[in-house]
Amino acid sequence: MKATRDWFGAALTELGDARDNVVVVNCDLGSATKTLAFRDHFPDRFFECGIAEANAIGVASGLAQEGFRPFVASFGHFLTGKYLEIFQSVGLNDAGVVLVGTHAGLAIGKDGPTQMGLRDIAVMRTLPNLEILHPADGAETRAMLEYIAGHRRPTYLRLCRQPQREFHEPGHRFVFGQPDVLRSGEDIAVVTMGGVVEAVLDSLEGLAGHGIHPTVVNLSSLPADRDAVRALGDSHRGVLVIEDHYVTGGLADEVGRILLEADRPPRFSSWGVPDYGQAASPEDLYARYRLDTPAVTGHIRAFADSLAALGV
Repeated sequence: MKATRDWFGAALTELGDARDNVVVVNCDLGSATKTLAFRDHFPDRFFECGIAEANAIGVASGLAQEGFRPFVASFGHFLTGKYLEIFQSVGLNDAGVVLVGTHAGLAIGKDGPTQMGLRDIAVMRTLPNLEILHPADGAETRAMLEYIAGHRRPTYLRLCRQPQREFHEPGHRFVFGQPDVLRSGEDIAVVTMGGVVEAVLDSLEGLAGHGIHPTVVNLSSLPADRDAVRALGDSHRGVLVIEDHYVTGGLADEVGRILLEADRPPRFSSWGVPDYGQAASPEDLYARYRLDTPAVTGHIRAFADSLAALGV
C-alpha cells in the first residue's frame, strides 16, 4: 500500500525519461510532494521557488507558454489558496500548467485545517478550462500521468497522503470524465473519489447482510461526462455521493447539478465535511466526520432505508 503522492513521484520520474518537456516547479515541499526523485534525475529541469506558491505559479505559466509541461507541486490547500494567480496566469492564458495539490482531505491529521485540502475542488471547479483529476490508487495515478502528459490543458491533480490499496489492475485505462464502476450493484449508486474509495468498498460486506448491494463508482475526473452521469442516474433509484471535501462545491455539486437536469432525476443525497475541519489523528478525524468504513456503511444503509420508506 502506498499513497497516491508516492505513486505520483515515481511515475513523474518515469515520465521525465519519456518526455523531455516535463519540468517541475517546487515550493520547498519536495519531500512531502515526492518530487525529489525527479530533481535527482533531472536537476536542470527542477526549479525551486521556495515557500512562494504565487511566484511558482507565475514561473510555471511562463514555462508552459514556452512549450514545457510544468508540474507545480505543493499542498493542495496552499496551492489553490493562490486562486488569483491561478485565474490570471493559468486560466486566462490557457497555460498548460499541471497544479499538483497533495494532502487532500482530512488525512493530514494533526496539522489541522490550516493545511487541510478540503475546499480545493470547489475552487478549481470555477475555472472553465481546467481539468481536475483525483486518483484512487497507483494504477490510476500512472494512467492519469500519461493522460496529462499527452495534452496541454490546465490541470489540477489532487493527491492523498494516506496509503491506499490497489483497486485497479496494472495497465488500467483511464478515460477522462467517465464514471469508473468498481462494483456493479442494484438500486443505489454510491459515487466517490480518491481516499474515500476504500471505505466505500469496505462497506459492501456489512451492507450485503442487510440485502443492500450498491454500485460503487469512482468518479475521479471533473468535469464529468454529463451523458454518462445521467445514464448512471437512469439505471438506479438513488445516487449517494460521499467525499473527503467540503459539502459544498465538490463532487456532490457536480453530480447533483447533472442529475437535476434529467427528465426523471433519481433520489439524491450526499455526505462530506460540514465545517473547517479539526486537528487530530487521521483515524479520529475520519471517525468524527463519519467518513470511515462503519460510518459510510451507515450512510448507505440509511439512504437505502429512506428510498424504501418513500416507496421509490
